[in-house]
Amino acid sequence: MQCVLGFTAGLALLPASVFAAECLPASVHFPADGPAEYLVPDADEAALRAQTHGAAPRVDHVLVTHEDEGYWVPRTELDAAQVVLGTSAESFRYRGPDHCAPTDLPLDPLEAEIAPTEDSAPVAASGLQPQSGLWKLEATPVQFEGCPDVIGQSMAGGMAALPAEATTPQHLTFQTPFHPSQLRMQQYASSWRSTAPNQWVTRAMEDVFSQSPAYGGKRSYMEWTLTVHDTSRISHRSELYVVMPPEAVAAFKTDHCAAISTGHWIRVGD
Repeated sequence: MQCVLGFTAGLALLPASVFAAECLPASVHFPADGPAEYLVPDADEAALRAQTHGAAPRVDHVLVTHEDEGYWVPRTELDAAQVVLGTSAESFRYRGPDHCAPTDLPLDPLEAEIAPTEDSAPVAASGLQPQSGLWKLEATPVQFEGCPDVIGQSMAGGMAALPAEATTPQHLTFQTPFHPSQLRMQQYASSWRSTAPNQWVTRAMEDVFSQSPAYGGKRSYMEWTLTVHDTSRISHRSELYVVMPPEAVAAFKTDHCAAISTGHWIRVGD
């Protein structure tokens, strides 16, 4: 259990959210260039979306966004919506739970992950550009996936309070093209790699996790995913995977333990 308890201080820095298992109404984005996106949000992303576009009128609707405008339309009328908007997507890039992926739409295959090198240059986004101004990180509680209760409880205390600098509004000036390093998180993560248009992934706080015990040649790690959704919202998903010692695996009959959360960088003013 020592490997779990040792991560408490680092976990206090996580942005957070409740991870929803059910399939919520999707958002379908048609950018000016680049592939169309079909996104199934978690509960927190859906709540933030509702603040701007309202709740889905029915569970069979999707939110279609194009040029900063959003429209709720029946899922069966997605082709008609493209005709009205003047778009014609041949395929969609999917993000969301595996079991929520649409089976009646052509989806782009996932890009192979390429390990970053020390001298690799940041990869730029190919579409959306956040607007400079006053930004704030919004956070909600972390949800544990597969973790024994005793492990989740041991982490909870450290997650209760986020550092003041994480939730206090701060003025950010974004250069073109946007890159995650502009969010001033270099002390936590720096080796970002582009995995999709407007999306980056990195291993966070590697200096902390490199000191944790290794079991079977594996150490716990934290992965961050940043996705630019529009000019005033960037999601920040954290996935902490805990490698438990053999004694814990034998006692709890599981080797899967993850803390999954999604914070949101929101533009709150000029």
